[in-house]
Amino acid sequence: MIMKKSLLSVFTMVAMAAAFTACSNDDIEVPDVKNGEARSVFMKLELPTLTRSTESPVAPGTVATVSNLHVYFHDGTSILKYVNATTTTPITIANLTTGTQITDVPAAATTVTVCGNIPAGTSLPTGGTVAALKAVQLEITSQSAVADVVLSGDDKPLQTWTTGSPALPYAPGITDGDKYAEVEIGPAVARVEIEGLATTASSAVDGFTLEGIYVNNFFEKFNLAGTVVGTKVQYGATPAYAQGQGLYTPANAGKLFDQSAVAATGTPKEVIPPTAGHRWAYQVVPNSNSTDANEQLQLVFKLSNLVAKPGSVNFGTDDQFITVRGFKDGSGNIVELEKGKIYTISKADFTFDESNLSTIPNTSAVSVWLKVTVKAWTVVPVKPNL
Repeated sequence: MIMKKSLLSVFTMVAMAAAFTACSNDDIEVPDVKNGEARSVFMKLELPTLTRSTESPVAPGTVATVSNLHVYFHDGTSILKYVNATTTTPITIANLTTGTQITDVPAAATTVTVCGNIPAGTSLPTGGTVAALKAVQLEITSQSAVADVVLSGDDKPLQTWTTGSPALPYAPGITDGDKYAEVEIGPAVARVEIEGLATTASSAVDGFTLEGIYVNNFFEKFNLAGTVVGTKVQYGATPAYAQGQGLYTPANAGKLFDQSAVAATGTPKEVIPPTAGHRWAYQVVPNSNSTDANEQLQLVFKLSNLVAKPGSVNFGTDDQFITVRGFKDGSGNIVELEKGKIYTISKADFTFDESNLSTIPNTSAVSVWLKVTVKAWTVVPVKPNL
């Protein structure tokens, strides 16, 4: 999806209120928490944009729907201050986008970490360690709609502002010794959009029905550190690929698969989503950085009712499959899916003939060529190389 930037300026006055056990070091200055040593912290948060299946393609300038933000001030190890922002909390998302004050942030905080759009029911820590925060696991099936797409970013150091430093437009009240940070967060997943597919002009295929599209060889979980969890879900060379198999459940329709028969029309024969202008679209966790095509995300297209042109091949009555194994660039190199990027496949580029069909899935790969256009949610037009 493409995220349009919106600014979130956070002015934070920091006052240490908790009493720590006495600890001293001749070489390290330890903040005097008992005496309330404090720093003012100014923060600017830039939100890219967001955008299920099927749905309208993500357009440039689409603004993210942000349902919640979670701000953690820490020292790299321990969480020292947690702030939750929604539309109804004392500090709201609207407050943060225009700039607001957050009090009682410990002066020992050196770093800020922000995440957002955490799905309901996910347990986030409000204290403890940063490692525990980043180990929080999320299901890819929770990433089905705009407001569900998790936002995350890198840890950002809190810098110290001194007299004579350049003015910060988002921190008009900043004074000598105050801290500040500029943080950017974006989608924690990647997205694949498919406009449709069609036969080539010379194909022996004169008609077919698209029975379904199935995401395969995918990671079911990821964590807030941006790391995949567990092993890939791979359903192998079985001709099933239908609702009721594994995670292809009714609850996951439109998330991990689409199963709605669409008959091909036109000449050449093509199929597109039933709703005009929509795309089949899936949020996914980027796979490993392996250059092996078999390690990449797969898309299995199940076709039925194949009709052959007169005098050509006999397709019989079995279902046929087209298997897409990952994506390639113009030089033929495997492209690693990256979070925050949308990989789009146009129907004009996704053309096939009888040589790309098999009665068993996962037997032949469709290479996909990529042309990258950098945007907020980076849109990546792609075309299959059959």
